[in-house]
Amino acid sequence: MAKLSASMTSKTASAVQEIYRPIIRGYFAVFAAYYLLLLPTNFFYFEGFDLWAVVGIASLTSVIAVVGFFRLREKTEIEMLERLLVVLNFLVVMNVVTTLNLMFEPEKMVYFVILVMLFALSSVSTRQSVLSIVFACLAFLTYVPRLETSDQATYGFLIFGAIMASLSITYYLRKAITYIATSKLDAEHQLEEARVVGESLRHKSLSDSLTGLPNRRAFFEALRKSKHDISRQAKESRDDPKAQVQNLWLILVDLDGFKAVNDVHGHLVGDLLLKEVSERLMAHCGDTAHVSRMGGDEFNIILKSSGDETEVRAWCDELLEELAKSYVIEGRYVRVSGSMGCKMMDLTQGARSQINEADYALMAAKKQGKNRTVIFTEVHARQADERYKVEQALRFASLPDEIELLYQPQVDLRHNRIVRAEALARWSSPIIGEVEPSKFIKVAEESGLITQITLTVVEQAFRTLSMWAAPVPIAINLSCHDLISDPSIDQIVEMAEEFEIDPALVEFEVTETAMMIDLDKATTNLKRLSEIGFSIALDDFGTGYSNFSYLRRLPIEKLKVDRSLMENSGDPMTEKVLFSLAGMARTLGVACLLEGIESEVDLLVAKRVGADAVQGFLFGQPMSADELTKALAKDAEKKVSPATATY
Repeated sequence: MAKLSASMTSKTASAVQEIYRPIIRGYFAVFAAYYLLLLPTNFFYFEGFDLWAVVGIASLTSVIAVVGFFRLREKTEIEMLERLLVVLNFLVVMNVVTTLNLMFEPEKMVYFVILVMLFALSSVSTRQSVLSIVFACLAFLTYVPRLETSDQATYGFLIFGAIMASLSITYYLRKAITYIATSKLDAEHQLEEARVVGESLRHKSLSDSLTGLPNRRAFFEALRKSKHDISRQAKESRDDPKAQVQNLWLILVDLDGFKAVNDVHGHLVGDLLLKEVSERLMAHCGDTAHVSRMGGDEFNIILKSSGDETEVRAWCDELLEELAKSYVIEGRYVRVSGSMGCKMMDLTQGARSQINEADYALMAAKKQGKNRTVIFTEVHARQADERYKVEQALRFASLPDEIELLYQPQVDLRHNRIVRAEALARWSSPIIGEVEPSKFIKVAEESGLITQITLTVVEQAFRTLSMWAAPVPIAINLSCHDLISDPSIDQIVEMAEEFEIDPALVEFEVTETAMMIDLDKATTNLKRLSEIGFSIALDDFGTGYSNFSYLRRLPIEKLKVDRSLMENSGDPMTEKVLFSLAGMARTLGVACLLEGIESEVDLLVAKRVGADAVQGFLFGQPMSADELTKALAKDAEKKVSPATATY
C-alpha cells in the first residue's frame, strides 16, 4: 500500500511538473526577450564601468533565460528546473540591485514588489518559491534606509502585502494545479482501464470462444492487412531488385469425419477434438501463417510464402499428416483427417471471389477422396465459371417450362416385359442451352436448388401418369434435401392427392449417400411415404455403405445396382460381385435391378447372377411419354402386357 501511495505521489508530482512546464517555459521566454530588448537602452543611460556592469548582468540573465527556454522543450527533472529558476530569479533581482546601486530612484523600489509576485506565480515548488521571495525581500530591505522616513512605512506595507499575496498565490496556485494534475491522472487511469476493457472486448469479438483462435471477423481483418503488406513489399521490390517478394496464399481446411465423431462420441468430445485440432494448426503455422476458425470444423489459413506452388503443397501436406494422427480424448482414440483448398491471392481482385475459388478447390479435394490438398488452377476456374453459369441459370429458370421428362423402361427378366419407367429430367435453358443432367443435378444439389427440380419433376410425372389410359408404374428420384425436408414430402403427398395418383404406381428412388446426411430423418420420411403406399428403391447400390444395420431399418422394396459395376461385365470378378449383391437383395427379401445393361453380354450376366429386372440402352434409351406409349403398344402386339410392379 505504501509503495502504491508513493507511486501515486510520484506520478502526481510528475503531472504537476508537466502542467507547470509550458508556464515556466513562457516565464523564461519573457525574461529572455525583456533583457535582450533592454540591452541597447542601457547605452543611453550609462557609460564606462557602470555600462559594462549593467550590460553584463543583463546579458547573463538573457543567456540563462534562453538556456532555460530551450531546456524545457523536453521533460526536465524537478531539481534541475528548481536550480534554473533560482538562478534566473537571482539574476533578475541582481539586475534591479545593480541599477539601483548605480542610479537610485525610490519609485523603482516597486520592482521588488512586482518580482515577489512574479516569483510566486512562476514557482515549481514551495521551497524554490520561498527562496526566491526571501532573496527579493532581503534585497528590498537593503534599500529601505535610503528612503525618506515618510516613504518607509508605505513601501514596507507594499512589500508586506506582496509577501502575503505571493505566499497565498504560491499555496493556492499549487493546490489548484495539483488538483488539476490529480484529475488528469484519474482521467488517464480511467481511460487506460477503458482501453484495457475495450481491448479485452475487441479480443473477445475477434476470438473463437471454443478454441481461442481468431474468428471469422479477425480472419477478414488479417486478410486485408496481409494484402496491404504484400502490396507494399511488391512496390519496394520494384525499387530494390534484391528484395524478396512473397506471395499470399489462402488455405481453407475442413475436417473429414468430424460429423461421425459427434454422432458416435457426442458433442463434448467433438468440442475437445476441435481444441486439439486448433493446437496442431497453431503449432504448425507458428509465426509463418495466420490461422482462424470460421465455424464448425472449418478453418482458414493465410500464408505468406516466397516459395513456389510445390513448396506450398508440401507445407500443406505436412499439416495434413499432423491432423491425421490419432487424438486421445477422454481415454478414447479418435481419428479424423483434413481436406485443403488453396488459392494464391491476386492482390488486384476482391477477396470474396477468391475465397469462393479456394472453397471450390476444397470441394474438389473432398470429391477426390479427402485427406488431400488441391490448389485452384485455371482448370478449376473454367469449371467454377461453368458451374456458376449453371447455378445462375437455375436460379432464374422457369422450371415448369424448361424441364422436360423422359422415361427409361425397366424390364422384368422373368416375363421379358416393361414393368416400370424411370422419370428422368432434361433441362434446356434459354440462357445457356441444353445442360447435361449430371451437371445441373449436381449443381442443384450443391446450391440447394434441387428441391425445386424434384417438385417440378413430380408434378409433371403425376400429371402424365393421371392422363395415361393404362397407367405405367413410374420411378422418381429423391435427393438428400428432399429426404430430410418435411415440407417437400408434404407437397409430394399433396400433389398425389391432387392428381388422384394411386401410390402403388409410384416408386421413389433414393441413394445411400443421400440418406447418410441425416439417417434418422430420412428413415422417418421414407417410412411415411411407404405407409401411404409408395414403394422405395435404393439407387446406386454397391457404391456406398451397403450396411445391413440400416438397410434392415428402411422400408426398401428394391435394390438398384449401380451402372458402374457393369462397365466390365466380361470380367469374372464382376460377375462374382454382382452375384453377391443380388444375393444380398434376396437375403433382405427385396427385388434386385441391374442398371447399365447395354449389350447381350450384359443381359446374360444379369440373368446368371439372378437379377429380377434390368434397365439400360439395350431395352431403350430415355424417351418421351408418347414414345413410351408406343413401346408399350409394341409389347401388346407381342401379347406382352405391362404388369403392375411388385418390386
